[in-house]
Amino acid sequence: MTGNKEYRDVFELQGVPAYREFYNFTILPAKSIYRGLYTPWHVIPAPTIGDKDAKRTLYRMNMGKAVCAELAGLIWSEGVKIDISDETLQAFVLNVLEHNNFHTKMQEHIEQAAALGGGALKEYVKFKRKGGQNVPGTGKIVIDYAMADQFVPTAWDNAGVTEGFFVDRKAKDGYYYTRIEWHSWNGDTYVVKNDLYKAAMKNASGENQDILGYQYPLASIYPGLQPYTEIDGLEKSLFAYYRTPVANNVDDNSPLGISIYGNALDTMHALDVCFDSFVREFRLGKKRIIVPATAVRVVVDPASGATRRYFDPNDETYEALNTDDPDKLKVQDNSIELRVEEHVAAINAFLSILCLQVGFSAGTFTFDLHDGLKTATEVISENSKTYKTIRNFQQQLVPAIKRICENIIALGALYEMEYDGKSIAALANDYEITVSMEDAVLEDTNTKYDKAIKLVGAGLISKKTALTDPAYGLCMTEETAEAELAQIAKESPVNAFVVDRFSTTGE
Repeated sequence: MTGNKEYRDVFELQGVPAYREFYNFTILPAKSIYRGLYTPWHVIPAPTIGDKDAKRTLYRMNMGKAVCAELAGLIWSEGVKIDISDETLQAFVLNVLEHNNFHTKMQEHIEQAAALGGGALKEYVKFKRKGGQNVPGTGKIVIDYAMADQFVPTAWDNAGVTEGFFVDRKAKDGYYYTRIEWHSWNGDTYVVKNDLYKAAMKNASGENQDILGYQYPLASIYPGLQPYTEIDGLEKSLFAYYRTPVANNVDDNSPLGISIYGNALDTMHALDVCFDSFVREFRLGKKRIIVPATAVRVVVDPASGATRRYFDPNDETYEALNTDDPDKLKVQDNSIELRVEEHVAAINAFLSILCLQVGFSAGTFTFDLHDGLKTATEVISENSKTYKTIRNFQQQLVPAIKRICENIIALGALYEMEYDGKSIAALANDYEITVSMEDAVLEDTNTKYDKAIKLVGAGLISKKTALTDPAYGLCMTEETAEAELAQIAKESPVNAFVVDRFSTTGE
């Protein structure tokens, strides 16, 4: 051990803001809801005759996942366009992004950020190692995607978060090893510091525990990692933090964001209660038969010696029953009428409220009797609530993506990397980056066709443009469009002749 003090969590470390309550009561519950099981909601008492302390788990709709997945798909559906004034730098940056599976991972990260309120992306250079040393010329730029519960900001200004630390935990041999990677500034020098903490998974009583523990030698788990590194020549931090476009009404002094469904928790809980009741309606409302007590047999279980009662509906032999009252011999059907429509109506009512609270247009989510949870496929126009939410989220993303590209270039220059035979350092002093995201307005096919017809008819676009531009729905290649236009021109005289003949005949 390198430290004698045992820490309960990262918020006991020196220099860490007092965000324990925010993380424990805002971010961590949002993460559990996103995963689909939040114990205070979903594990409820279910006492029985044999076990008065019994519990059961609710059937759940998991709307946290559904809302964030739908939003992320709309935000990132058309991807991002990155333009860098220098062609070599643009090719270098796009190559790094491709090797980090950026376009696929980013949609997943946006979904997680929407659930937890934000996320951070960190860049560093990874080398191949030989004999405990980095092999020169083998450095690769890596992007780490950290969720909101894995990053804590420690300094910020109006432009964004400037300092913070990342939390990385691994389990080994009955212990938790937690690495804290600090990113800070000492004047113009950028400092990256790594600390390691060790804690037993279980305490002396055998109970599971989740604490930070004692400080531990870094080299014992991370032999190739430097405990302290100073970097000169950087202008910006080697990470980018972005948040949801929702005002933090939990802690207005914090730069952190809140979950996209942070103000809809009661509604989401109500949806799970309704869905659980809907499922149990079928389980508890199953067909039941009432039989006279005299028709129930008593037998002795040969294995346990206990007596058991049962009614045999397949017994076709005569039975002697001790009664002369015909009403006591009747077998009655006691089927319960299922309240299906009432449950569907209640779920749809709560879904409408949820759409309003999370920034979707009314009717985005509906519950159908046959298809279950459905997502609307109607047009998303510029005036819709969904469109405004998407654009607001994209405005949060654009600066973060620009920062990622700037950091890739800065690391390439710092570690003397080359691309296509050219030095990144020689090009890194004069360039401009433009990041744009495609408009999220969605139109149905007929609307696109009508727009093309009107523009061609008004002489504002050519027929070839109408056939090739994706904005108008047909998306033909230039070769296909030219062939189609040639065929139309070839057929046009024939059509005109037919029209003239019909006109003549009709006179």
